[in-house]
Amino acid sequence: MKYLATILAGLFLLVGLAAAASIDGTWVSQRTVDRGGDSFTITQTFDLKTQGNTLTGTVSMAFGDMEPRSIEIKEGKIDGNKFSFVTVMSTPNGEFKMTYEGTVEGNVLKGTATREGGEPRPFEAKKK
Repeated sequence: MKYLATILAGLFLLVGLAAAASIDGTWVSQRTVDRGGDSFTITQTFDLKTQGNTLTGTVSMAFGDMEPRSIEIKEGKIDGNKFSFVTVMSTPNGEFKMTYEGTVEGNVLKGTATREGGEPRPFEAKKK
């Protein structure tokens, strides 16, 4: 019985490690926003890499026709298929902090992005 429990624990560990590694790569999220009668697309590109339980990389954001702006990931963590990280963007109005949390589900990242002091907003990104 102990032998079977050891094998099962090892298999669960390997599955968890495989799920963590699957976040490595480039992921793209797009959403359309309407403001004042104008509609534009926000594209986010997540370039992610893991080392152990640490998640690193960048998030590039492009609003409409604007050039993408790249922001370094901070406090990145991966635990099985769950991830979290923070980005901080400097703007003329001060720093803009976002916390991302979610899961890797095959070729899709699903989660929420929460602006400091704001409500969580769902996002979905597909592996490129």
